[in-house]
Amino acid sequence: MSELARSASAVLLAGALLCGATALAAEDPVVAEAKANVLARSGPQNVWDGPTSSPKPIPGKRVAYLSTDEQNDASREWGQAMKEAGELVGWEVIVIDGRGSPKTWLEGYNQAIALKVDGIVTTADIASMQEAVKAGAEQGIVLVGIHGWAFPGPNEELGVYYNIQQDPRDIGKAQADWIIAHSNGTARVVVTTHCEYQIACTKAKATEDRIRECRGCEVLEVFNSPISEVAQRQPAAVTAWVQQYGTPLYITSVADYTADFQVPALRAGGVKHGEVILVSADGNRSAYERIRAGDQYQMVTASEPYKMQGYQAIDELNRAFHGEPPSGWVTPPYLVTPENVNAEGGDQNTFIPSNGYAAKYAELWGLK
Repeated sequence: MSELARSASAVLLAGALLCGATALAAEDPVVAEAKANVLARSGPQNVWDGPTSSPKPIPGKRVAYLSTDEQNDASREWGQAMKEAGELVGWEVIVIDGRGSPKTWLEGYNQAIALKVDGIVTTADIASMQEAVKAGAEQGIVLVGIHGWAFPGPNEELGVYYNIQQDPRDIGKAQADWIIAHSNGTARVVVTTHCEYQIACTKAKATEDRIRECRGCEVLEVFNSPISEVAQRQPAAVTAWVQQYGTPLYITSVADYTADFQVPALRAGGVKHGEVILVSADGNRSAYERIRAGDQYQMVTASEPYKMQGYQAIDELNRAFHGEPPSGWVTPPYLVTPENVNAEGGDQNTFIPSNGYAAKYAELWGLK
């Protein structure tokens, strides 16, 4: 066969495969479902679906917020919102900087106990501070977590009245749905994670499982490496994936921090925007900036409403102080995309739902 004939055959084969994949996607109910989910997860977030009642707060409470690390955007925003909500109800909110390590988290927790606070809210890993948590509980201190362990809700074993966060399974599925919808059911995907953290492993597994439900999609690889080694491993890894799997290629990560080290390697390798698409989570400032720029590979982050979660933390403590059960509220993921990057607080590089949460909580607390 001549070279020309071989080339013609290759083109015909590629065309046949493309037509087959398109037809397969059209018949796949998962694709239609994913597109509907993306519309809901990326549209206006102006509906209040939180609690409908709450006891009137007792003024004069003292609360400590043990931040994982005040250099982190999310950690800082949670504390600022808690102070704001605390002022509304007449509480003192003391911010303690955990400075990014288990050793200083434990020191911070013990500091909070020594201050004889009524409640502690922490974004640090609660399982790593169990001795201090038990000591605090013996003094009647209520503990509320924000990302304090892998799942939302109470955890009696860890001594947590309520842990506030989106469900990592929902986040992982939301990432996958965007990929399925964007590719029209033909995506080729590398899933990355950091399984030393249960929440990261759970999130990535949900992404993987959802992609596998799509008939015309393919999970090429699941890449697990310690988050402490992201800076060393990700540049070489993304280069290898492009060489091994070709493009177009979707790469997911459980945190925007991972994308910080993927982007420079893709740029250095001469990869064009759109050939590799990064889909991540958390809603960090850097992610908003990359999505807004339009040429930095990242097209999506699943963002959490940090400020609203700060208000929820005050509300959960309020319920605990009254001897009531927690609210049980778990917010769904919000997908930040090029189309909505400046909406719902995006102009401030964070997710601030337009549901009037601050006024709503003030109303529930009987403040107006």
